[in-house]
Amino acid sequence: MKVLVTGATGFVGSNLVRGILNNTDYEVNITARINSDFWRVEDLLGRINVHYDDLSKQNEVAELIQKIQPDVIYHVATYGGFPGQLDTQQTINTNLTATINLIDEATKNNVEQFINTGSSSEYGIKNQPMKETDLCEPVNLYGITKLAATNYCKMVSQTSEMKICTLRLFSPYGMFEDPSRLFPSIMNALENNESARLSRPSSVRDFLPIEDVVNVYLKLIKLNYNSGEIINVGSGKQQTIEEFYWYLAEKCGKTNIQPTWSAAPPRLYEPKVWEADVTRLRELMCGNL
Repeated sequence: MKVLVTGATGFVGSNLVRGILNNTDYEVNITARINSDFWRVEDLLGRINVHYDDLSKQNEVAELIQKIQPDVIYHVATYGGFPGQLDTQQTINTNLTATINLIDEATKNNVEQFINTGSSSEYGIKNQPMKETDLCEPVNLYGITKLAATNYCKMVSQTSEMKICTLRLFSPYGMFEDPSRLFPSIMNALENNESARLSRPSSVRDFLPIEDVVNVYLKLIKLNYNSGEIINVGSGKQQTIEEFYWYLAEKCGKTNIQPTWSAAPPRLYEPKVWEADVTRLRELMCGNL
């Protein structure tokens, strides 16, 4: 089987590529930009096919899909979710235009499955665990473009024979995250016996190890999900940043090191609830998450 992974040089995408190579015999193709940083997948380059294409350009996407003829597309490429990613046009091009181009060409070329990657940011601010059927009210451009892409996927699923699904990721963490992110920052500080510089102890997230996220991607294509379906991917239990810190500190045997609070800026919007309702995910995975 041939798979195409977009965003493969990023955190989630690189872990997915490793998961595919370690657990299957699939032919793996990835997309990249000329200026992509391959540090996360550099050791894998001899085992994957790299294609340099601009996914926001329809003609390049058409040539790419026709050339590879993939059976499955894992669309993981994203932009705008980090505080420093402020380019409005790139956010639109990466999250929405690229998704439209990919899914349109996939439909034309008889791709069997298209797995889109959504975000919990599509929901906006809620005061209870987020369900896939909730009204989405995103509070930033990133969430708006991700929601628009999800809706486009759902629309196409109504007329296409290709199976389509959107996985709404909550807060995956683990190996190959950007060093500036929460998990690497905490782990780096603990490993160096330093105080981690954190924001608010009460901020909440639904954290899920990246290994569990990859497990969902790998198993999903063999499961009987409904085409067009949106599936939350989280732990189903939120943690405060303080709880997450002490969980990691205990795992490292460094519970004697106190973090430094208010040393990092908080996000603009910090909800009191950031938790996935994972009823559907557990139903599909049959307890294998």
